[in-house]
Amino acid sequence: MELLESIINRRTHRESFLDENISTVHLNHLIEAARWAPSPFNVQPWHLVVITTSQKKRAIGKLTANAIIEQFGDPEFLDDNSRWMRSSIEEWVDCEDGVLLQDQVNVPVGLSKPSVLKPVIKHASHFSKLGKFGGGKPAEETENLINCAPMLLAISMDRNRKPPGAGHLRWMWLGMGAMIQNILLAATELKIGSQFISAAIERTSDREKLSKILDLPSWHEVISLLRIGYLEKHNANENTTRSFRSVRRKTTDFVSYETYSQKKADEIKESSPA
Repeated sequence: MELLESIINRRTHRESFLDENISTVHLNHLIEAARWAPSPFNVQPWHLVVITTSQKKRAIGKLTANAIIEQFGDPEFLDDNSRWMRSSIEEWVDCEDGVLLQDQVNVPVGLSKPSVLKPVIKHASHFSKLGKFGGGKPAEETENLINCAPMLLAISMDRNRKPPGAGHLRWMWLGMGAMIQNILLAATELKIGSQFISAAIERTSDREKLSKILDLPSWHEVISLLRIGYLEKHNANENTTRSFRSVRRKTTDFVSYETYSQKKADEIKESSPA
């Protein structure tokens, strides 16, 4: 698979994986991809914890489920999410950003029509009153996906491995992002799916609990948590499932030339001296 093809085909997979362990060869391939990521002053501040035991997965699954239930009881969190939720494929394609709600959670049949779903999303903060009842099913589904995943990959940043300068933390974050992208692209190449498990690292208190589960030293900060596994054959070969749907903004929406307001490259040619 060519690099650009891997970049375009990379997706977050919210469905189940094959009941098959990641091979040692493929795991080493992912780790090697992470190893060669760029970082400021080559400090390489990352650490990977590979998790395959049922005990650890259950502990992380329970932590994540509890976090999701708490999030569903937080009106501010629901309101923040609603800004990027789209009620239909047509709206999603038209906006060219955000996520399709039906890809994130199983929407009840009675709410599935866009005419009904759109006002529900708009007033999502009101659903915080449902609390545990509202978040119970998504929490249970996510917990089950974590428990059944062949592998979890926890990614932490070693704060002691910092580059020089006042902006060292900014550069460390850039390096961490590049390393994670290397893993995701290498996984895509191998037909290995991945999913960010964000609920367990959203709050400081939950990150501290996760650090305790993983026995991380105090100078390590949890940056990301991935669920990883081989894709079902239809997911690996077709782009029609919900895991493969996605949209992107037009390049003209986010590319400028010379200044922010100059949107067309031909303007440069016209203004350049002969």
